[in-house]
Amino acid sequence: MLNQAKSSADPHRTPAEGTLAPSPTQPEVDQRPHPAALARSTKADEPLYTIRIVANPGTQCAACGKQETGCGPVGFLDDAAICDLCLLEGSDELGMVLALISVVRAYANVRGTAEEWQSALEELGAFARIYDRFAAKTGPARIIKFFRENDTTN
Repeated sequence: MLNQAKSSADPHRTPAEGTLAPSPTQPEVDQRPHPAALARSTKADEPLYTIRIVANPGTQCAACGKQETGCGPVGFLDDAAICDLCLLEGSDELGMVLALISVVRAYANVRGTAEEWQSALEELGAFARIYDRFAAKTGPARIIKFFRENDTTN
């Protein structure tokens, strides 16, 4: 239980160096930073990975300097474009989102026999299971409805 006598400000105590002594009109304020503020300052020091849409052709990856970054959805480390592999290494969730885009586009461009379509569909399904393992770390699946329920034109 909290002891009010010990927890109230002691008027005879000398304030710590660099702090103001409490005045009779102003109560003593706890100078320690709030834990949430500490968490924010720590996160600000961490690299920020994002995906942005880039219209111009790719540039050299700012992380490895070896790969081109491409255009369209591109990974960024802070404000510099990075290649897909560096994004995957730095942020596996965002890297997998770009990989998902690549796999879906590759499937959309399959031309050929029924066997080739079946093989592509099996690869798409395998990647979907892998992607779900990564995505499950951040929460349950969301269903995004692209069309209205009563829209019959799709």
